Amino acid sequence: MNCRGILDACRPVFHVAGCSNWGVWGSCGASLPELLASEAIGDKRVDEPMTFGKAKSCICLFLYGAWSQLDTLDMKPAAPTEVRGEFQPISTSLTGVQICEHLPRLSRWMDRLTLVRSLTHPFPTHCVAYASSGIPQNPLRDPRDYWPFFSSTLDYLWDRSDEPQSRGVPRQMCLPFPLNSHSTNRSHRGLTPAWLGAQYAPLFGEFQGRANRERGYPSADGANAIYSRFDPFDGVSRDSTFRFSSNSVTSLAPKVGLAHKIAKTGIRRPDGVTRHRFQLRRRLQRELVDLQKDFLQVPSVHDLGRFQRLAYDMIASGDCERALDVNQEPMEVREKYGFTLFGQSTLAARRLVEAGVRIVTVYWDEFGPANTAWDTHVNNFPRLKDGLCPTLDQVYCTLLEDLEKRGLLDETLVLLMSEHGRTPQVGAKPGGAREHWSSAYCGMFAGAGIRQGQVVGATDRQAGHAVDRPVDPKDILATVYHLMGGDSEVARTYDLFNRPHPLLPFGTVVPEMLS
Repeated sequence: MNCRGILDACRPVFHVAGCSNWGVWGSCGASLPELLASEAIGDKRVDEPMTFGKAKSCICLFLYGAWSQLDTLDMKPAAPTEVRGEFQPISTSLTGVQICEHLPRLSRWMDRLTLVRSLTHPFPTHCVAYASSGIPQNPLRDPRDYWPFFSSTLDYLWDRSDEPQSRGVPRQMCLPFPLNSHSTNRSHRGLTPAWLGAQYAPLFGEFQGRANRERGYPSADGANAIYSRFDPFDGVSRDSTFRFSSNSVTSLAPKVGLAHKIAKTGIRRPDGVTRHRFQLRRRLQRELVDLQKDFLQVPSVHDLGRFQRLAYDMIASGDCERALDVNQEPMEVREKYGFTLFGQSTLAARRLVEAGVRIVTVYWDEFGPANTAWDTHVNNFPRLKDGLCPTLDQVYCTLLEDLEKRGLLDETLVLLMSEHGRTPQVGAKPGGAREHWSSAYCGMFAGAGIRQGQVVGATDRQAGHAVDRPVDPKDILATVYHLMGGDSEVARTYDLFNRPHPLLPFGTVVPEMLS
């Protein structure tokens, strides 16, 4: 009998004991992490389709601020002018499907992708956490109520199932820096490992370079548009690269001397420390751990030990540092991705996946004032035409082509996501305005386990509401877990008090997305 069978057989017993709610196993004195670990991830259920666990790695491209469905992937040319906007649709390689004229390269990829046009949820506000974790509503005011970021959850599950990890390479990373850390906006909230503990927080790469466009695109609100200045998402110098973020280290282990050394030197041995001396330090640290095994059972100390092991391995191997250094990539390849922060971050993501990182999330984030990036409350049309759409078209299609050329596309899940859409009605601000809107928006999916040439769902005549096959972001996360080898209906995470939590409060796999 498998674990699910055991749990089902035990259900009447626990019901009699007053534990009919499976979320309170801990209060009944039952501890099941080991029992569930074998089925939490990696063990294929008999009724699972062949796509279960098909993705070896995942690259998530997240457009912060949210793109306009009407001006990109769900155009309505027959709608009134104040709805359809200024852009024209073009045909694609997928018969009967049209997208924006400013995404010409993407139009040639449409028969290789799944486009979801019916994403919907009830929270028309910045909600990165709602789109990328299990929180049941948005926003949440108390940090204790947040759920783990999806890559943190997968890292935890892989850890509990003894999933092999590339030595010296973390399983999850984010680029180009901690979200909203270079913006006046702090509304993202909740990019956190939550009850899993700090050892499952994503590690961050940090942009090292300079923006080189003194005048960018019209962005922030106001009667007279403010043009971005030296925004790296508009352009960066050719010597720009990435290193391991000191923010990641100090937040994970603020009291570890090694953390401070990494923060100052990057992922490399500090000056004056020879390889032999470093190996002696590592051997001493291992001996101390062996002497303190009982002590290390305390969760917070165990967390510290896990991070120390990863930090030492990262320094010793150097693989992660080399992967982050896009300067080691041929200039021809770097030019294909484009010298913008989003382009070079996406190139770094591909390099990290090659090095063994399982999940890399790249944010197209705001830089400087609010209402930048894809948050088009003003100058919607010039920003999309001159900067946002051409850059996205170049970077996204280059990534798919690059992965395919290297034989990685069939094993890499590529997510192009955002947190909501934009209003059907064009606002009367300079350059047109589209405000926050969550009743209908789009997502794009490609790679491992994703069906090719598929459009899921449909919206009404103004792309304002999903009228066919509504899809919640939790359904997308359930599908991602499925493709990465985690069953969101069976798997559980456990907090420091050994209480079980489901991966998602609701949401099911979208079978139409699967190959």
